[in-house]
Amino acid sequence: MKTFEFKGHEFSISLDGILFWLDKKIAIISDLHLEKGSSFASGGQLVPPYDSLETLNKLLESLEKNQVKELILLGDTFHDDQAIERMSSDVIALLKSIIDKYKVIFIRGNHDNKLRMDGMIFYEQYMLDGIHFIHEASKKNFYQITGHFHPVASLKVNSKKIITKCLIHSDNLMILPSYGHYTGGLNITKSPLKEFININSIIYLLSKKSVYKLPFKKMKNFL
Repeated sequence: MKTFEFKGHEFSISLDGILFWLDKKIAIISDLHLEKGSSFASGGQLVPPYDSLETLNKLLESLEKNQVKELILLGDTFHDDQAIERMSSDVIALLKSIIDKYKVIFIRGNHDNKLRMDGMIFYEQYMLDGIHFIHEASKKNFYQITGHFHPVASLKVNSKKIITKCLIHSDNLMILPSYGHYTGGLNITKSPLKEFININSIIYLLSKKSVYKLPFKKMKNFL
């Protein structure tokens, strides 16, 4: 994990894209897109519809390992408003066990903005210690931690092209990578994501073995 400061607090980002607010033992995650596999399968795309179970098992393992007390989900936790209806009993049981074990804050996303489930309270935004937790980044000048864009970076290193998920850290903004099993990504050089990046932004690249911190101004030669 790589540790850094944001609004006077210490955070760290894990290889799999979980942001940890260290002193509060809070895990912050974006874009699980649970049941995206079953949505694809129902549309005739031949993908294994087991992404929700894999995503939640991986999430729970990380929460237990890092002794988390609270969980903030930044929206698009579910791929669509009917996702829960397609969930297997195993997935529902695992999801409920996480809700029972941790304080879970659900932020509404654009994919799951009408979803309802017993035991879940959804917020349009959530604020803690002056930091706003919202699904999609705002141009307004306040401290915010967001998701939505699924940021990735495509780098040219020697003769190789490397594409990896990343976290964007600017003065008053963090944009998290997506966490879900089948989620794609938007390159940091593409609109509208690039509009939230400036010369002073820091990009945290998430590889399989390490997190790499690179100032955006030094990345420009590799993009």
